[in-house]
Amino acid sequence: MIFVRLSEEEFTQFASHHPQESFFQTVELGHLRHLYGSELHFLGVKEKEQIIAASMLTETRTIAGKRTFYAPRGFLIDYHDKQLLSYFTKNLIDYVKKRNGMMIKLDPNVIYQLRDINGNVVPENFRDDETIENLKELGYHHYGFNLDFEFTQSRWNFRVSLDVPYEELKKRFSKSTRKNIEATYKKGLQVRIGTKDDLNSMEDILIQTAERKNFAYRSLDYYTKMYDCMGDLMRIYIAYVEPMHYIECAKQSLEEAKAEYQTVLDKMKKDMVGAKLKQQETTLQKKISKCEQELEAAYDFQKKYPQGKDIGVLISLKSGLEYLTLYSGYLVEFHQFTPKYAMYNEHILDAYRFQIPYVNFYGISGVFDPKDKNYGMYEFKRGFGGNVVELIGEFTYPVSYWYYIYMLLRRSKIFLRKWKAKRK
Repeated sequence: MIFVRLSEEEFTQFASHHPQESFFQTVELGHLRHLYGSELHFLGVKEKEQIIAASMLTETRTIAGKRTFYAPRGFLIDYHDKQLLSYFTKNLIDYVKKRNGMMIKLDPNVIYQLRDINGNVVPENFRDDETIENLKELGYHHYGFNLDFEFTQSRWNFRVSLDVPYEELKKRFSKSTRKNIEATYKKGLQVRIGTKDDLNSMEDILIQTAERKNFAYRSLDYYTKMYDCMGDLMRIYIAYVEPMHYIECAKQSLEEAKAEYQTVLDKMKKDMVGAKLKQQETTLQKKISKCEQELEAAYDFQKKYPQGKDIGVLISLKSGLEYLTLYSGYLVEFHQFTPKYAMYNEHILDAYRFQIPYVNFYGISGVFDPKDKNYGMYEFKRGFGGNVVELIGEFTYPVSYWYYIYMLLRRSKIFLRKWKAKRK
C-alpha cells in the first residue's frame, strides 16, 4: 500500500463508484469551499496502482495560524478493514502535521442503524458498532449519538427508496400528502426548473424563510458561486403562480362543483330527499361558495401580479445513489398553495428520470415526539413514505495540543452567545 495525493480526476473516478459516495465528497463542492478560503486535498491509498481508499479534505486556517482538516461525509474507505484504516490514518496524521494542522474532523456517510418510518429500529437491523470502535481504537474522538443539529452535518436523515414505479410509491404516501399534492396542482401552482436568472428571486424566498424560522441564511453571492461550481449536480425547483393559469384552474374547479351540485339537484327531483342528500346539497353549496371566492382571489392576484409570482424554491443535488434536498423555502403569504408538496413531488419524479434509486430528504431530528420543536420537519417528510436513517456521527482526531485550546475557546464562545441571548 502507498499513501498518495490524487488528482481531481482520479478522485472523482473513485468516489463516483464508491458505496459511501455523497455530494459532500465531490470536487464540485470542494471548488465552492475553495472560493471561500479553504484549501483542498485529495488523498488516497493505492495498492497495485488501484485506489482502495480516498477522501477530499478541506483545510481551514484557525487560531495562531493553526489549521483544521475536515473530510465532509468522508472518508471513502472500508471502515471494517482495520489494517487499511490504520494505514490511512497514520499517514494522514503525518500529512496534517507537516501542514501545521491541529485536528482532523470527519462525519462518515456510514449508516449506524436503519429505522422504520416512525423512527423505530427495524427488527432485521444491523448496528455498525464495529466502525465506531475501530475509529476510537485509532484515537478518534466520537461525539456520541446526538439527536438534534448540534454538529456540521445532520446525523439523522429521511430517505425514500424508489424501488417501485411512481404510482405504486404514491400509495405509500400518507393520505394527507396525496391530497395536498393533488390540491396544490389543482389550485394552479406550477413548478419549473430554475436558471441563474432566478437566483435573485430564490434568495428573497430563502431569506424570508430563514427569518421566519430563525435559521441562518446564505447571501446571493454564495448561491451564485454554488450554481457555477455545482454544474449539473445542482437543480433548482421554482414554485410559481401564473395569473391566467390560476384563473383557468379556479374556473374549472367552480364548473366541476356546479356540475356536482346539479347532479344532486336532479337526484333530489327523482328520489325521496333524505338526510344524506340534504347533507350533500349543503356541502356542495359551501364548495361552490369557496370556489367562487377562489376565482375572485385569482382575479385579485392577476391585478397585483400580472407577470406572475415565484412563491417557493427547492435546491436539490444529485450524487450517485441519492438525489438530495438541500434547502427549501416559501413565502408565507402564499401558504395556501402548499408549494413544498409540489416541489418535493417534482424532486421525486426527477429522481425516477435520472434513474437514482433513493431520494434523501436530508436532515431531521432524532426526537420523534410531536411536542418537539423540530417534529414538523420530520412529519412533513415522512408523509412521502420511506424510513429514518441514523448515521454513525462526527469524529475528530486531535493532532496537536492546540486542538484542546481551540475547543476551549470555541465552547467559551458558544456559552457566551447563549448567555447573552438569555439576557435579552
